[in-house]
Amino acid sequence: MNYLPALDLSRAPPVLFFFGLAGAGKTHVGRLASRLSGRFFYDADDDLSAEMRLALTEQRPFTEAMRDEFFPRVAQEILSLQRQHVGLVVTQGVYKQRHRDYLRTRVPGMEMLCVSCSPAVLRQRLALRQQGISSSSAAALLADFEAPAPGMRIIDNDADDAGIVQQLNRLYAA
Repeated sequence: MNYLPALDLSRAPPVLFFFGLAGAGKTHVGRLASRLSGRFFYDADDDLSAEMRLALTEQRPFTEAMRDEFFPRVAQEILSLQRQHVGLVVTQGVYKQRHRDYLRTRVPGMEMLCVSCSPAVLRQRLALRQQGISSSSAAALLADFEAPAPGMRIIDNDADDAGIVQQLNRLYAA
């Protein structure tokens, strides 16, 4: 059994939003943080439109129109969940910087963190996937991803769960 250090998010904002490439491990990091902190977990991919789901099935990237319709719904859902829960953990790719900026300006008390891993680990994870986005779709989306803005915090998900907890503790522990 792997030892996991305690997770201390006492200095974290009310909403932690993990974004990044398909296969980087956003959902894994988010679920881990939620489980260890007691914060409510929301995977914004659960609210993808039918048009977005079709694009994924057909291995097409999302259009700007799809994204522009999607992110206001995500912001509203986060605001609604904030009224119901003391702390939130949110995950979604958010490939474009303008959509990250949009969410940050509309959701008070939220910090966005990029989940990253090495290209080799990313390829390995995508090759093993049996659900969700295919590795060919992820490869098409790779060109669509805009790097995080300078100064944005990054969580390295090449590590094991203990390493992820240690990174979060360095950022937020009292």
